[in-house]
Amino acid sequence: MIKNFLKYFYTSNTFFNLINFAARPWKGYGAIIMYHRVLPINKIYQDYDLGLAITLSSFENQIKFLKNNYTIVSMDDFVEKLKNKKKEFYVAITFDDGYKDNLDYALPILKKNNIPATIYITTRFLDKNVWVWWYELKEIIDEKNSLNFKYRNKKKIYSLNDKKEKTKVFHHLRKLFLNLPVEEQLNLLQIITQNKIRKNYSKIFLNSRDLNLLNNEPLITIGSHSHSHPNLKILEEEKKIFEIENSNQILENLLNKKIKHFSYPYGGKNEANTNEYEIVQNLKLNSAVTTRIYPPDHNKLFSLPRIYVGKNANEKVIRSHLTGFYNFISKFI
Repeated sequence: MIKNFLKYFYTSNTFFNLINFAARPWKGYGAIIMYHRVLPINKIYQDYDLGLAITLSSFENQIKFLKNNYTIVSMDDFVEKLKNKKKEFYVAITFDDGYKDNLDYALPILKKNNIPATIYITTRFLDKNVWVWWYELKEIIDEKNSLNFKYRNKKKIYSLNDKKEKTKVFHHLRKLFLNLPVEEQLNLLQIITQNKIRKNYSKIFLNSRDLNLLNNEPLITIGSHSHSHPNLKILEEEKKIFEIENSNQILENLLNKKIKHFSYPYGGKNEANTNEYEIVQNLKLNSAVTTRIYPPDHNKLFSLPRIYVGKNANEKVIRSHLTGFYNFISKFI
């Protein structure tokens, strides 16, 4: 009840008028919006309640709202306007990972409204066999009433009797997976499932042919999201560089064009920080985006913030976010 009231208040005209003035010092001169997936309502179950997908109708409403109220530009233009210190407010739209629904469902709406967007591709997900720990882990948890396994000489026992317990366990294990290199993530998944055969999620991701179709769209910019979607911060220097360079090289060979923009996997301060920002800059890319929250700055082109749009967001939520209040409140949570 309290949560519903706070959302109602946050999206009310009264609150918007107040924070639109008060939060102005934290607004900055632009915002980058982050999406993952767009699915029709009858296919939203494919998200497994992870919160990565929004419905097709919600996306269309949000795009129309953004088009009618803001100047939307490509990442190339967004970076140039920041560098040139243009003081008009600009919005850029991005997608992470490289889901097939970006082509099937998001692209037609973007084209209909003439809206540019950047899609950051995890190049391992272009393969014919694709394991993804967060999807398989969520499916296992949803299917079971309990989870028991031994990892690093410690016995793990979890009760999964209801949705609340399942959600809690998923987020607990998610933290564990986030701090493991990809090879160890695979090992842990084998231990949890007691099966060395991984579920194949390739059908939900773009393949090489799909990627070329997107690349031929003038509104779409293709960026890199690493090769195997690791937590870059925990890797050795050589592996960090390989993850970025290898992804760029694969994309450049496929598309026959220079890749200029990068998105850090997971993107928080515990997954990418100063060292990772310097690596990307030294590799001569034009920009890199995070999942951190603060006003974009022309001095921080390799640690650009983004505003995440989740499954429960609507036009009024986005409107309040873009006032600068989203940036301000992040300092306290």
